[in-house]
Amino acid sequence: MSEVPADRKTGIWPSGRAIYVETVLVVLLAVVSMSLQYGRVDLTILLSLELWVRILGSLCIWFGNKFTLDYILQSRIDSNKVSQLLPLEMILASVAVTSTIYFVFYTILLYLNDWDFEWARFLQGLFMTAVLSLLIVIFYAGIHIWQAWWNDGEFLFRKKDGNQPKSEWKDLITIENPRGSIKIDLNDVRYFISEFKVVFLVDASGKKRVTQYSLTELEKGLDDRFFRLNRRMLVTRQSVSHTKKLPNHRLLVTIGPPNAHYREPVSRYKSTRFKQWLRTSDT
Repeated sequence: MSEVPADRKTGIWPSGRAIYVETVLVVLLAVVSMSLQYGRVDLTILLSLELWVRILGSLCIWFGNKFTLDYILQSRIDSNKVSQLLPLEMILASVAVTSTIYFVFYTILLYLNDWDFEWARFLQGLFMTAVLSLLIVIFYAGIHIWQAWWNDGEFLFRKKDGNQPKSEWKDLITIENPRGSIKIDLNDVRYFISEFKVVFLVDASGKKRVTQYSLTELEKGLDDRFFRLNRRMLVTRQSVSHTKKLPNHRLLVTIGPPNAHYREPVSRYKSTRFKQWLRTSDT
């Protein structure tokens, strides 16, 4: 097995079109919020220094939260400490980041508009930033929960610990067919693949057999010789021929021999566990 270097540097920042779309949306929201406050949109509003301070503040809040939340999520994934408490940690971090940025830009607006400091106005704005932080975390967590479920078929905020359930199949697995049933040595199995809602077993010779199981049943019943790559494949270490790094901590894994291989993506939520599993020797 070999690892192919990444084509480009990976990171937590959005790449390509995403960062421009996010920037435009944040700017539009800042313009809309100010137009609602003053009840109009004209050239005076659009060219005002206050609007541009708000735009800069809004961009700092959005990308500051995005960087912070991505950093927390990826660090917990890498350390295998994703749990139900992670959303709370994200909320506290988001409130801290957003409140700090709010305090800085509120001070700037006080100076630009020659306002007197009022506790009621300040606390009202602080409360709104806390609500904004909660909405950002809900949106962010919702996106990643959906992505984890779509890619891997599992809930994101669940701790993946080392306590493996008792394996249903130790050495042999039974496959039913119209002629009866056959037992196959698990050491001869290379991977299971789901195609058109049917799960096939592929052995060392490349022979494909229809099984009566789902990938979820197999994942629960097999030991750590097998790893669930995604919704489509459950593989052994012997079946992995190449891995390639992709942006945003993802992997592209080549399964099978060169003449009959599959190239399967591994999400950022599983890539660290997959690399740890791949380095572990079979017991």
